[in-house]
Amino acid sequence: MENVIRTRVFTTWIDNAGICRTKVKQGAIIELADAEENSAAVQKVSAGKIYPMLVDLTHINFIHKSARDHFAMRNRKPGVKVIAMLIGSPVSKVIGNFFLGINKPTVPTQLFTSEKKAVAWLSKFVS
Repeated sequence: MENVIRTRVFTTWIDNAGICRTKVKQGAIIELADAEENSAAVQKVSAGKIYPMLVDLTHINFIHKSARDHFAMRNRKPGVKVIAMLIGSPVSKVIGNFFLGINKPTVPTQLFTSEKKAVAWLSKFVS
């Protein structure tokens, strides 16, 4: 992987299929500063282009409300076209459902338990 940005809790890159990916590190507890740092990482790796995004939450432990609010992209320009959230653990499922139900992101967002299905959905939005 070229042009990979690693932060305290995320690894972010653009894959060969034209999808921006961000993976949450094992046991991550995400705070507002982490969310802001990851948004900056997405802007940097995308170099001004708007991509569909796959967020791998399978190993997340917790995300603070301020970080969820930031990721919902209200009151700021979205840096992505659509978001697929990959969930696997009971914790990530609760966080994903809570995020979609309460925060209502400003771009189309879906939950997936299969990376293959998430990528297939996101591929429709690659330009």
